[in-house]
Amino acid sequence: MITAVAVCLGACLAYDAAAPAARRRLAPAAATRLLGAGAVAAAGCGGFVLAVLAAVWIGQIGEVAELGHWSPVALHADSPVPAVVGAVAGALLLPLAVLGLRLAASRCRALVRVHRDCRRLAGPGQVAVVDSAVPDAFTTPGLVGRIVVTTGLLSALDPDQQRALIAHERSHVVHRHTWWRLAADLAAAVNPLLRPTAATVAQATERWADEDAAATVGDRRLVARAVATAALAGRRRGPVPAATGGLVPQRVRALLAPPPRSRPLLAVTLVLVLLAGAVGAVGVERAGDSLFDHASVATADR
Repeated sequence: MITAVAVCLGACLAYDAAAPAARRRLAPAAATRLLGAGAVAAAGCGGFVLAVLAAVWIGQIGEVAELGHWSPVALHADSPVPAVVGAVAGALLLPLAVLGLRLAASRCRALVRVHRDCRRLAGPGQVAVVDSAVPDAFTTPGLVGRIVVTTGLLSALDPDQQRALIAHERSHVVHRHTWWRLAADLAAAVNPLLRPTAATVAQATERWADEDAAATVGDRRLVARAVATAALAGRRRGPVPAATGGLVPQRVRALLAPPPRSRPLLAVTLVLVLLAGAVGAVGVERAGDSLFDHASVATADR
């Protein structure tokens, strides 16, 4: 069981450590999908392992064992998990679950509020222009979102840059980037070690939208100028607009470089790391079942 725990948690840590480098080397669409889904998988595996460790420790309490009809003495004798490890796992599990639920509730309320406030501005998939001096642009959540742009931002961009901006935002709508980011943020809430990965997914969605915009307008330098101009407009008049989310200098440099190449070997390596974590989690589950089965048999043999 200890080996399976080490394999699972080690794979999750290795995945999280590799995520930032993977985002820089993978194509943005592949990075978003792989790192977003991987963050959820890593959080799930890590949380499951903590739950099993805590269950083995809690199961050794006499009153709990009586309810479950197994022998606490046999469970204690067979368990390779030190009591302090099980106690720490149990102490971590509850607050992390609460953090995840709180973040999920907070984000869902915010998304519903944005959807409700903006649904009358334009139809699904359409562009709504809001009369505001604050330069900003964003997309609303939903099965088909809306693009909201302020007059303050449009006035800072020339017509070609405006086309690039709309193409960028439309990519967010088409590929539902809001939900990829939400999934990664929830994974990071229940596993704080995944916070760098969640930030990496957010950056990857911006790069994905940049690449889509460049393909749409046919000019990578134009999109780079639009991103830089929007960021400068935001700094002059207030917060940086949502349209220039992520690390703007890195995005501009990426757009001035050739399009990213496909790197299947790196993607396969990350998938194998995640599979190792899943295999470790399955090993923990089977070891835990075996411990409780043996403890139940010991009770029946009395």
